Amino acid sequence: MSALTVNLPDNLHDKAREVAAAKNLSMDALVAIALAQSLSRLVAEPHLEERAARATGKGMNNFLAQVPNAEAPEWDRLPQGYKKKE
Repeated sequence: MSALTVNLPDNLHDKAREVAAAKNLSMDALVAIALAQSLSRLVAEPHLEERAARATGKGMNNFLAQVPNAEAPEWDRLPQGYKKKE
C-alpha cells in the first residue's frame, strides 16, 4: 500500500465523508473505489479493444434470427401517440 495526501475543496471532502458514512466505508476505501472507477473509464482495456476490432456483427444477426416474429404484449408496447425524438 502507498500513502497519498490529496487537497480537496471543503464541499467535496464533506460530501465524501457523508457518502463514506452512509455506505459504511472508510474514507480510504471510498477514495480507492472512486479512483478505480474513474481510471476504468479513462484507460481503455486492450483486450476489449481487440475484441471490438474483431467484431463482425454475425453473432448479433444469428441471435436476432432466433427472435420470433410476434406482436409485443400490451405491457411492452410504446404508448399511443409516441413519436421518436430526432
